[in-house]
Amino acid sequence: MKNKITLFLSIVILASCSAPKYSYYFSHQKKAVASSTATGTKTSEVISTDPQLLEASSAESPVVFSEEVSTTVPVSKTYLQMNKGERKALRHQLKKEIKTYLSAKKNVDSANSAQASGMDHDLKLAIIFGAVGIVGLLIGTQVFNIIGGIALLIGVIFFVKWIIRQ
Repeated sequence: MKNKITLFLSIVILASCSAPKYSYYFSHQKKAVASSTATGTKTSEVISTDPQLLEASSAESPVVFSEEVSTTVPVSKTYLQMNKGERKALRHQLKKEIKTYLSAKKNVDSANSAQASGMDHDLKLAIIFGAVGIVGLLIGTQVFNIIGGIALLIGVIFFVKWIIRQ
């Protein structure tokens, strides 16, 4: 009986692992279709609409736009179809866009890193001095009691400074 249950469970697990990849990776299927449209094997029209024109309706009649929507797709050359001057201009424009993107990202990251680093500097110092003070007090000799007491006092001062700023 135990072998039958084990056999059944192993069949179920193997069957679930052999499911087609398109049933789990939905985005890969869309990317495959998009890449095939880019190569020209599949043709489809892209309709650009203004979001202000879209309206939700529960009626079964088709939606009619109040303005005419253009269905023409702008045709552009691929990189290989461009001449040398156009390629150079494209590379220059791409480098410029990448630099502006990286500088904007760097500014945002530097602003967020100070906030996202977690603890404030005074809080870190309070934890460090507090830990040193507790360890000094736990060791128990006269010298370590004095060092531990002073470190614990400094840790409390940094902790109070941090609480006041909060």
